[in-house]
Amino acid sequence: MAGKAASFDVVEIDQAAQRLYAADRTDQGIDIFDTSVAPARYLKTIALSASPSGLAVAPDLQRVFAGTSNGSVAVVDTDPASATADKVVKVVPTGGKSADLIDYSPALHMVFASNGDGGSIATIDATTGVVKSHFAIGHPLEQPRFNPADGMLYVTSPDADALFMVDPGKGVIKSTIKLDKCVPYGLAINPKLDQALIACRNFVMRQNLRNTADVEAFGQVSRGDVVSYDAVADRFLVAAPSPAAASAVGIFGGNPIAYLTSVTTGAGGNSAAYDEANHLVYTPDIRSGKAGLAGFEPPRAGLDVISQLPSLGVLALVLAVVTLLLLWVGRWADPVHRPAPVPAATTSTSSHREHT
Repeated sequence: MAGKAASFDVVEIDQAAQRLYAADRTDQGIDIFDTSVAPARYLKTIALSASPSGLAVAPDLQRVFAGTSNGSVAVVDTDPASATADKVVKVVPTGGKSADLIDYSPALHMVFASNGDGGSIATIDATTGVVKSHFAIGHPLEQPRFNPADGMLYVTSPDADALFMVDPGKGVIKSTIKLDKCVPYGLAINPKLDQALIACRNFVMRQNLRNTADVEAFGQVSRGDVVSYDAVADRFLVAAPSPAAASAVGIFGGNPIAYLTSVTTGAGGNSAAYDEANHLVYTPDIRSGKAGLAGFEPPRAGLDVISQLPSLGVLALVLAVVTLLLLWVGRWADPVHRPAPVPAATTSTSSHREHT
């Protein structure tokens, strides 16, 4: 970018195709990076009609969807064998002033697009690109996430300080989960646990979606924005972009959901994505002269202990043998357990006394 600072939003990885997509507002397009190599290599930028924000990858359809500032969702063909590969094949107006963060459900083949301040969500048929319905929530919205565990759509609202559960089939709010002084932004869900990790204004919150009273706050990460979850790594990533000089990516375990560590990047990225093939985390770098991606290998929290189990097993065996030896020595050192001495020959009384 010729030394300029940059504005990026969401990054997403198609793990099967080994492509990373970045919503690039400065160039008004979607940047494509090749993640078959490490570090990732920039390939091209797909031009859009408006600045992108949210991204959603549909590997099963070989498409990428982008929510844009003019209220539309751009549909990009990612099939390398297609004549329209890496091109916008459709632009879907959602009816809102802007399309912000979005999510894709492979089970339903549905895209959910939040229009942010408008307080509604548009549902789009991912195969046809047709808007199917609008859900009126009534509050400014942030990140929508579909939960395959219960078939519900969840979306955060900082204004309402709440997490809304919406039935995507009926378009009605099934439940409003009040979040005590959270002011939520990003959201990701581990469907196996049916639990969510939410980026609040000053902390991060674990929310049990089955039992809404089961919550836990983590104060190690504040000012988080977009949250992502990778099932293969079983890790949540919470990008905390502010202030940029000390911006970091918080890493949380997925089962159990627990804080592991934070990696300070200084890149200012407000989202992060996990590259499963190369065990790398990527986050946008907005710094002047460094605009692009910043990447790092996350600490293998918990994995190091597992890798040491063979050596720990040998050590445990040695300790067990030493312990048994000490017990055996201690047992026979006890006079009670010593064998009786063999009596000396008693040819005379005097010789016996002299011997003893």
